[in-house]
Amino acid sequence: MGAWYKKQFVVIFGHMLCYLAVFLYFNFDSPWDLKALILATILIWVSVVDFDRFEIPDTASLLLALTGLAFAWQMGRQDMVWALVSGTTWAALVWAVGLFYARFRGFEGLGFGDVKLMMGIGAWLGFDNTGTMLLMAAVSGVIAITLISLLRRSSFSDLKHMGIAFGPFLCFSTWAIWLLRV
Repeated sequence: MGAWYKKQFVVIFGHMLCYLAVFLYFNFDSPWDLKALILATILIWVSVVDFDRFEIPDTASLLLALTGLAFAWQMGRQDMVWALVSGTTWAALVWAVGLFYARFRGFEGLGFGDVKLMMGIGAWLGFDNTGTMLLMAAVSGVIAITLISLLRRSSFSDLKHMGIAFGPFLCFSTWAIWLLRV
């Protein structure tokens, strides 16, 4: 087995363990249901690919949005409309932040994959929970960058050019917030 495959195995297995640990912590009494399995599978897929390639698969984002809308439809037409509005609004807000950052800093800080991912996340979580998730993802991303820079003993100027995939933070925060159902 090549080094790349070993790394992929470790990344995938690590994601699965983290998602399972959070599931067991928040839902120890509840069995896995179809929604949890679908959501976890898509989120792990997005995380692993973004972690490896700094790219979020369009198919995964589309599948996340469609399943979120389908489960909302199952709960009622009004819920489906609200899921669509939530997903669209959050995608537009993240896109606007990305544009502002690119103009202000001169380079892209958020890719369009993150924007498309937010459509599906908004459909799954709803408007208020998506805001909470985004704050959680941003804070955990800042903590990760800080820890990485401390471990590498990097200077602040090195951090300006360090790339970090934001998708895994969005996905894991989505998982935690969805399980909490706040």
